[in-house]
Amino acid sequence: MKNPQTIGFFGDSFVTGVSDPEGLGWVGRICQADNLRFKNFGVQGDTSEDVLARWRKQAEAARCSALVFSFGANDCLNGDNRRPRVGQLDRLKNTKTILSAAKQMGPTLLVSPLPIADDEKITDRIADTARQLTTIARANGVLYANIFEDVRASSVWREEALAGDGAHPGAAGYAHVADILSQNSVWRDWVSRL
Repeated sequence: MKNPQTIGFFGDSFVTGVSDPEGLGWVGRICQADNLRFKNFGVQGDTSEDVLARWRKQAEAARCSALVFSFGANDCLNGDNRRPRVGQLDRLKNTKTILSAAKQMGPTLLVSPLPIADDEKITDRIADTARQLTTIARANGVLYANIFEDVRASSVWREEALAGDGAHPGAAGYAHVADILSQNSVWRDWVSRL
């Protein structure tokens, strides 16, 4: 990293690190490992619509010079009408709007949404979203680290999530996500540009 920068991480409860007794989540762990300064703007329950509504104001207030986004799992959860909380077209449109503005502020990275261990139908919907985000990121010239399938295949992630609330792992699960991402060539490339 050439200059000390503050990286803003925006997203949902997986970004926050809900259920991690150490309070680090994957964000804190990967930033510690790479000696990165960061602010965590993850909010439990947030959808792409929620992130869209708040990210710019928070990034500007914190003077973030680089941005990481990871959301989409909550979009795919069923709402009151038994349909996804945010429809497929809207979640892609929201992501496009976020990325096109974010890249003007500084180096921007999109990290795939993460799976929900106790609901295969929802997890399949999240998997589809993770695949579709490849096109959105590419069209906007933003790097995309799609780690969804690696996390989905992780027995550590799954076992810890199922032992807890069914969605969020404990410390070992988040550590595993940080390891997966830190070994991802897209992450390494993005960090090298800071």
